Amino acid sequence: MLVVGICGSPKKERSSTRFLLQQALESAAEILPTEDSESDTTLLLDVSEYEIRPCTGCDACVRRDPCPESDEDDMRKIEEVLRKADGIIIAAPSYFTSVPGILKNLIDRSRPMKMQDQELKDKVFGAITYAGLRLGGQEPVIDLLNRYALTQGMIVVGAVGDPVTDGFFGGGSLQTDDGQWRSPKKDEMAIASSRRVGKRVAEIASSLKSE
Repeated sequence: MLVVGICGSPKKERSSTRFLLQQALESAAEILPTEDSESDTTLLLDVSEYEIRPCTGCDACVRRDPCPESDEDDMRKIEEVLRKADGIIIAAPSYFTSVPGILKNLIDRSRPMKMQDQELKDKVFGAITYAGLRLGGQEPVIDLLNRYALTQGMIVVGAVGDPVTDGFFGGGSLQTDDGQWRSPKKDEMAIASSRRVGKRVAEIASSLKSE
């Protein structure tokens, strides 16, 4: 089994989002069964390491023709990884209450995977976000990611914890409640919620696989 984490941050280093995604994948790995000690159960994919051109709206994929942009960039490599996944977690920082442009390119360019017999159908999906401000647009980002997954026919799950004190997605902020600043490594709620997302994705993916 394999859970793929997509880090949607354009930052190559010191990404708060990537740190939380790593937490989620570590939690998922604790749940996922392995056939042998050499098997990888999780994989982290950094969009910053790939060239992903914008969708031009040519509608080649609607006609079930190959995307012409995929001859020029790395999208086919990403598609190959996603096809192998049983679960997918996308972690995206809030950039002006939405996802960064490079991640939006990936979202738009994955349209052919829907047009080609719903290739992402029934993969288990979870979302994580992080922002600078405590009220920095986290929920709009989660909403966008979840709607994307539903459009692709994926099974959307959330973090499952205490129904009163814990949120339904992985996320947090650099800003504390009293207006101070911290590292994501000190954001205990963000770490805990992200780990719950990873655990939930792995639990549901494992359950579906065993049926």
